[in-house]
Amino acid sequence: MAVVRPLVLATLLTGTPAVAEDSSPLIWMDNSITALTGTGFEVPGNNISTLTFEHVSAWNWGDVFGFFDYLDYHDNAFTGSSWYGEISPRLSLGKVAGLKFSEDGLIRDVLIATTWERGKDGVEGLLIGGAVDLNLPGFTFFNVHAYARKDTGLGAGFDDMQWTIAWSRPFKVGEQAFVIDGFMDYVVGWGPQETALHLVPQIKWDLGATWGEPGKIWLGTEIDIWKNQFGIKDTAAFDTDQVAINAILKIHF
Repeated sequence: MAVVRPLVLATLLTGTPAVAEDSSPLIWMDNSITALTGTGFEVPGNNISTLTFEHVSAWNWGDVFGFFDYLDYHDNAFTGSSWYGEISPRLSLGKVAGLKFSEDGLIRDVLIATTWERGKDGVEGLLIGGAVDLNLPGFTFFNVHAYARKDTGLGAGFDDMQWTIAWSRPFKVGEQAFVIDGFMDYVVGWGPQETALHLVPQIKWDLGATWGEPGKIWLGTEIDIWKNQFGIKDTAAFDTDQVAINAILKIHF
């Protein structure tokens, strides 16, 4: 990944989606806005606040996930803000090629997966590969992606590889609903980037459920762990390994 990612790269959601009419190719969709603020970041500065718009939808041919971040760098002497976004359409071989999967089997679906990354100052990446959506007990989703990676903004071809895992697991404590979700990106480092590991788990409480609006408003925290942030090698002179903590408020609509 090219920037601090506050959100899960996923194709299912913890909120309640809007369901389309039977005749539409759209099955359901959900949109959300998330506000995050935290400390412990490295390359852009110690304290960052982020406002994110996120979209996820399921179609009769596959699904689409996308987001746009506006990042406010509170203590960066050179730049005050940045922006970054991704769009990730996936083509379901179960839906378009008729592959059959058992409802209680390990594999839920096999997909062709793509992602376009775009950020400030020419940051751009293209990814294409495959994905397997797994049926794991207790998880709303657990998706594994393998991509060929092209760092266009660094003048590279498809000479790197990236693994991405996204997951979501709801649970309850008494009558209160929670979810643990997140993503992990691993860039192998065959291209211009150093080997990079980006792990971002979140835990969120369903605040909206306390007044009869379950899945609409979530409050929680996120840990952003990044080895060789932005694909820049960590050295004694320039620290690019981070463990940052964010507070989260997420609203679905």
